[in-house]
Amino acid sequence: MEHSKTHYPILFFFVLCSWFFFTIAEAAATEQPISLVNDRLFLLNDLHSSLNPDQAFAAFKEKEFSQNSQNKVSFGFTQSTIWAVLPVENITEQPWKNIIKIDNAWLDHVDIYFFFDDMLIHQTSIGDNLPFTQRERSTRMPSVEYEFSVGTSHVLFRLRSQDPMTLPIYLGSEKAMMSSFTENAYFYGALYGGLLILFIYNLALYVYLREPRYLLYPTYLFAFTLFNFTYTGHGFWLVWSDSVAMQQWLMPSLMFCYLFSAVMFTIGFLNTRTYLPSLYTLRHRIYLSLLTIAGLIFLSGNRSFIIMIQLVLLTCLSIWMLVVGYLSYKNKDPLAKFFIPAIIMGAGGATISSFATWGVIPYSQWAFRGIELGMFLEMSLLSISLGFNFKLAQEARKSAENNARLDPLTNLYNRRAFSELVHPSWELCKRSNHPVSIMLMDLDWFKRINDQFGHTAGDEILEDVAKVIKGRIRNADIPLRWGGEEFLIFLPNTNSKQAKLLAEDLRKEIEKIDINKTDTNKTDSVTMSIGVVSATPDQIDLDKLITLADESLYSAKEKGRNTVVMMAYKKPIDLSVGT
Repeated sequence: MEHSKTHYPILFFFVLCSWFFFTIAEAAATEQPISLVNDRLFLLNDLHSSLNPDQAFAAFKEKEFSQNSQNKVSFGFTQSTIWAVLPVENITEQPWKNIIKIDNAWLDHVDIYFFFDDMLIHQTSIGDNLPFTQRERSTRMPSVEYEFSVGTSHVLFRLRSQDPMTLPIYLGSEKAMMSSFTENAYFYGALYGGLLILFIYNLALYVYLREPRYLLYPTYLFAFTLFNFTYTGHGFWLVWSDSVAMQQWLMPSLMFCYLFSAVMFTIGFLNTRTYLPSLYTLRHRIYLSLLTIAGLIFLSGNRSFIIMIQLVLLTCLSIWMLVVGYLSYKNKDPLAKFFIPAIIMGAGGATISSFATWGVIPYSQWAFRGIELGMFLEMSLLSISLGFNFKLAQEARKSAENNARLDPLTNLYNRRAFSELVHPSWELCKRSNHPVSIMLMDLDWFKRINDQFGHTAGDEILEDVAKVIKGRIRNADIPLRWGGEEFLIFLPNTNSKQAKLLAEDLRKEIEKIDINKTDTNKTDSVTMSIGVVSATPDQIDLDKLITLADESLYSAKEKGRNTVVMMAYKKPIDLSVGT
């Protein structure tokens, strides 16, 4: 039963993932497609940001724009203004309402101009330099609705940003956009819900165990979640909708917090104090170096430079985490076997997102979400590993508790375990008024045996005596090594006659143990003195019964040893009753 419980976190993880992908598939199944239209764009890089909209459109008409036939989505870090023109042809017989969406929440300036018959008809701004209250549509991703007249319209985009210039532009109907919105809601609901559950689960483990790694993990997870919540635009959309400065500076700030927490988590999670002591010794210098770098780059005040440096550091971080994981694995850290594949998942997801953004692989929303899917899998596997570590710790604790109650030589319970084991059985006999017996046994002349044959021979005799005892008693009987060469056996539901027969049987069997096993021509036997006492629990308390057993043992020693002395306790009659 205990073994099956250890699979519950893993089972939960797969159930969560199954639900996660089922809901996504369900949303996708009902979705009317929205189109990524980047391959229909015409682009111009305005190096000096000198053109106005009319000049840019005139340059397009003069064919100074180049067609984006390679479906380019990312333009990296640039101080230039990017102009893009999207021709939209309405071949129906009536005006056609459509929505244009830019699937990137961190672009600073996005100005859109609608031209028809070479005339400017409408213009709007939707970048994150505008609070949501000043936008035409209050959606997480910048979007605008426009009614296209019959014929060919041209949509002119002017784009500038200190953040990476990633421009996935989608076109679709209101219904298609709502379907896409529903899919995103399912996705991020499952993602943040799963991360929240992992956060609470591991925070509860920390509260219970007070082990630092169980606090470092939720800190790492929380830092990633906040960073993700910001760069996906959820924070600006839902929380700080009117604070443009917070949106623009929180992303680089939280990116550094995520980076810093990842370093702390790696050093703490992998128990580098034991397995990589040199790294553990340097940890404070590493933390101080990161804080110094952060201070210097933030003092520059240039967001593009700050984010660029942090992206380089994040790339180096993934490599560093894998190297540390590998070295820990070589040094036999049990958690490294979880850590390495977890980091590979996270880094792999980030690589897919990066490749999709830079055009190495075809861009899609799922490829762009690779970092989130990879990090979710990474966080889940790390959480499972901490659950595994918790299981190991619990097993170690139980093993330590059992070892504390067991005599390592004879594998019998020791005196410390007496109350815990005997009292329940005693109380049960007390309720049913059944007799109990206690047998106290002591090896005769044991010190002489140690002196003559050595302590190794003495230990072997104790082991042999324990084997004899365990081979002759019932499952309900409780044998203990009482101390030194003394043994105690608690016998529930056993009267004096039964106890004496067992004592005699044990004495005779123990007498067959040969001390001098190496010399087959000479036999030296072991003898045992045994004191036995029987009573019912309503007659006497347990401590008094043990005292009487000790007195019986003393009598057996007085009678010449190698004998059994039986005492059947009878409750004294109170002669004052009735007078």
